[in-house]
Amino acid sequence: MSIIPHSFYFRHAITLQEVKKIPHQKGRLLKLPAACTLPDLTFQQDASKWGTVKLAWNNEGLGISLKVDSKQHPTTPAETFQVWIDTRDTKNIHRANRYCHLFQFQSCGNTRKQPLCTQMTINRAQSDAPQSDLSQVKLWSELKNNGYELEAWLPAETLNGYDPAAYPQLGFYYKIFDSELGEQFMTINQEFPFGQDPSLWSTMRLES
Repeated sequence: MSIIPHSFYFRHAITLQEVKKIPHQKGRLLKLPAACTLPDLTFQQDASKWGTVKLAWNNEGLGISLKVDSKQHPTTPAETFQVWIDTRDTKNIHRANRYCHLFQFQSCGNTRKQPLCTQMTINRAQSDAPQSDLSQVKLWSELKNNGYELEAWLPAETLNGYDPAAYPQLGFYYKIFDSELGEQFMTINQEFPFGQDPSLWSTMRLES
């Protein structure tokens, strides 16, 4: 039995659907279709996936949604959704640069039941991405008895180097933490330095 996760043997590339009419001005931000759902890339058939992530793009920015529907206890501020984005999808570097971003989302904050977005620095980065104006990030969430839904819109202005016409690929990785359900990873787990090594992130192809 191999001790190396099956997903580690592959360089994943996923075609992202362009959705031109997002974000919506009223109600939910995104309402992304099923075609925007990211596939399970862990190849662990016995693993229970309790978080569903969807991703879409247009020239104005990037839309991300998360649905968790397997909880038995109320959602708390401890639940986090971390997203790494490399607007240059550079696979020959092992330390982040100014095009690499790390955002953390929460479906509810500590003092108010409102979603939150925080930009974090990436450990051991050669250089940090510029601090984004997070007031431009649009968030929507809904807390339910069995979990929550979270939608985030990252405008192009918050993603240094975002230029789909010139660079139609992104590096992308996510990690979901839930105080009740545990951790869910996009591909490999914490045994590998995905948090600081962009070469371990998957490729998202921005195709019209």
